[in-house]
Amino acid sequence: MVRFIAAGLAALMLASGGIAIAQADQDRAYQLAREGHIRPLGEIIAAVTPRVGGKFIGSEFDANTTMYRLRFMRDGAVTNVDVDARTGRILGRGAF
Repeated sequence: MVRFIAAGLAALMLASGGIAIAQADQDRAYQLAREGHIRPLGEIIAAVTPRVGGKFIGSEFDANTTMYRLRFMRDGAVTNVDVDARTGRILGRGAF
């Protein structure tokens, strides 16, 4: 039982670390957009959505590569679209 609880706590700590990193990346995206180094997420979504089709369902920002990963739902499948946050250019897409 103790091992089970310890494993659960370890998993929770790892997950919360991932959440903290994601939040730091989102904070960095906001800062970079405010300073004009990257395009704001709303602009990126508005430009990419008509080209991809489907419904926008979420995003992630990678501060190291200044890249957005946008997720769209279309015909029951999720498509990820990687976009250069500086230019808005689509770098790649894949169904997952």
